[in-house]
Amino acid sequence: MVYLKEMPSEQLLVRNDEVDFYGKKYWLEHQQDDYGYADIHTRARNDLTERNLHWLKTLLKYRLPPAKVLELGCAHGSFVALMRQTGYDASGVEMSPWVVEFGRQAFGVPISVGPVENLDIAPGSLDVIALMDVLEHLPDPATTMAHCLKLLKPDGFLLIQTPQFKEGMNYAELVESKGAFLEQLKADEHLYLFSDDSVTRLFKQLGAEHIQFEPAIFGAYDMFFLVGRLPIIPVPAEKVESTLLSSPQGRFVQAMLDMEHRIKMMGDHIEQIDADRANRLDQIHALTDQIHKLQDPTDNG
Repeated sequence: MVYLKEMPSEQLLVRNDEVDFYGKKYWLEHQQDDYGYADIHTRARNDLTERNLHWLKTLLKYRLPPAKVLELGCAHGSFVALMRQTGYDASGVEMSPWVVEFGRQAFGVPISVGPVENLDIAPGSLDVIALMDVLEHLPDPATTMAHCLKLLKPDGFLLIQTPQFKEGMNYAELVESKGAFLEQLKADEHLYLFSDDSVTRLFKQLGAEHIQFEPAIFGAYDMFFLVGRLPIIPVPAEKVESTLLSSPQGRFVQAMLDMEHRIKMMGDHIEQIDADRANRLDQIHALTDQIHKLQDPTDNG
């Protein structure tokens, strides 16, 4: 685990959307100006067919609708919207009243102003709590995760995406390798960065001993996992499909998942074609060199 900077818990709060760190400027200026990310309007469109679909596939793999799901740090609300379209009883939490209103208006979904500890949620009432790129921002991740675990039903789980620190690599090696993970060293907001081992130990200390790692959409620097107090059992694939096809809204979601699968297959096929082409070019160059050597009478090699 990497501990970058101490931040008071109050810094998470947004009392004044115009000046506080996670207020309006975080969404409209900071992410674009400092990191080159797309603006929130563009991300609200792009995320639906990219990361949101990836997350949804894993959620469907382990918990079917109409499960009750809460997303902490839901940003513009597109994942909440996709989950509701799929049939989940989904809602979101954000710190900025401005971005909460943005999500409500953009997608017509229920979003509350956090933090989650201040919300009136009955213990043991949620099936899933999703935290996508949130864990690393928390000033006290152990306390917040302990609270979230209390909100889950006994067989509920947390669904988490967070940067993955490679065990055994130090900062100098990261800089030398120019790895993608370097971009995650954001001292003002990424306060804790975990390895697979350290995040497993964190949740075991909180009584959540069952952890299941899944492929991350950004595998070069992220990890993606589910964690709960009881074993997390996959849902049979045929049951997932039959559930989606049982409603008009679910059929749209199944069509999106089918399209995403076809695009991935085409991408894999193109990669294979490119690899085969590169291999053939290498063979052609090698044969050409041999021919030149055979034709050169001065070459005694």
